[in-house]
Amino acid sequence: MDTARPELLPPGTLLGPWRLMHRAGRGAYGAVYRAVRVGQEAAGPVALKLSLYSREGRFEREAEVLSRVRHLGVPRLLDEGEWVGGPWRVAYPYLVMDWVEGQSLYRWARARSPNSSQILRLLAQLSRALQAVHEVHCLHRDVKGENVLVGPGGEAFLVDFGCGTYPEASPLTDTPLAPGTLPYRSPQALRHQWAHRNDGVHYKAGPEDDVYALGVTAYRLVTGMYPPPGTDLEARHGGRRGARPMRQPPHVLVPQVSPELSALIERMLAEAPAERGSARELADALEAAAASAGQEANLSLGSTEVLRPEPVMRPAPPNGWASVRAGLAGAALMGLLIWISTWRLPEGSWSAPAGVGQEDAGTVGVADASVSSESLATAVRSEDAEPPRDVLAWEMPKRPLAGQKRPPCKPHRETEIRGGCWGALLNAQPPCEDDGYEWSGKCFLPVAAKRRPDTSQYP
Repeated sequence: MDTARPELLPPGTLLGPWRLMHRAGRGAYGAVYRAVRVGQEAAGPVALKLSLYSREGRFEREAEVLSRVRHLGVPRLLDEGEWVGGPWRVAYPYLVMDWVEGQSLYRWARARSPNSSQILRLLAQLSRALQAVHEVHCLHRDVKGENVLVGPGGEAFLVDFGCGTYPEASPLTDTPLAPGTLPYRSPQALRHQWAHRNDGVHYKAGPEDDVYALGVTAYRLVTGMYPPPGTDLEARHGGRRGARPMRQPPHVLVPQVSPELSALIERMLAEAPAERGSARELADALEAAAASAGQEANLSLGSTEVLRPEPVMRPAPPNGWASVRAGLAGAALMGLLIWISTWRLPEGSWSAPAGVGQEDAGTVGVADASVSSESLATAVRSEDAEPPRDVLAWEMPKRPLAGQKRPPCKPHRETEIRGGCWGALLNAQPPCEDDGYEWSGKCFLPVAAKRRPDTSQYP
């Protein structure tokens, strides 16, 4: 159906020599389809990523990055082309990549409850993939759990290079930071964003930003929560009106985390870029730690279920006023992130059902973050898009979350549910996915309790 929108193409649609089998997911800039080459169906499926926007420059840049990188942990670029169609009969670029079979990182962890040794080996693989990217002078710029797939044998793949870049690439946005995901931004990126909020000077990201994002990914993987933002939000005023939350080392929050793993995660999150080390150095250190790990590294980390799904990476704003609105929204989200990052889920409140971890919780395969059911829950959605069939359900906790406000709740603004105060999302309908927790046919977010200022410092 040539008049269908790019994200709604039916099975059997031909894009050049490729026949679509079904849609695997949707992200901020593209829809991903499982496809086969006509006449070569026996060769197996591929991942075809079709742009949601005509003449999208990010696809050209992503193709260039993938064509430069050669590593088993990064999907190969197999083909690229254009599809002419949609309601306006315009050209939409597409990329064809290896089909990667696996689960998104955080979903894999929920199903498997890995130990420190397994996580050390997995992080070492991701560091090697980043090393391959950096050695050809490219950057990923959106390293996070949603952009990591873990195969049946524990092999890790770094996917979705839609934010990737290389030295000769021209900026595609007029904002200080390139599109990305806020909690994974480095301290240097956040400071630059504030310092240049009015003049739009672009931040020059480096390999150390990817390493920091890998540290955030690892921290969330083992603790179930984000570390506090990696910069002092009050420094812009030339003084301190309050102290930022202190980041607790992973082994303090989860005693089962081995000291070696905890120390390496702290290293990746170091304030000074030089202290983080290169991807190669980290891979060496992670591999050495995995090889010499003692018995304590074989302890399962248990359930470190996260409070909320991954934040949504929205498409870059097209104009100046949109940039201002996006900046204000980002500032609000940063405030929200500060108190969310200090939460800890009650012990056992997200225990895995019996049998989880005994068998595969479901696999996906593709070379884009938008393929998994977890990322489908956080992708930018179309109002008339088909609802995903295997979305991740966020059930209402049986008791209040740590840091959540307890009754009395504000009349007409907050709802008391299971001993906690919740705010209803008026424009969200179940399944809630990225729009909160479901209760009685509505979607809710937890209301944060008022907390005393944290006067401690970062270590």
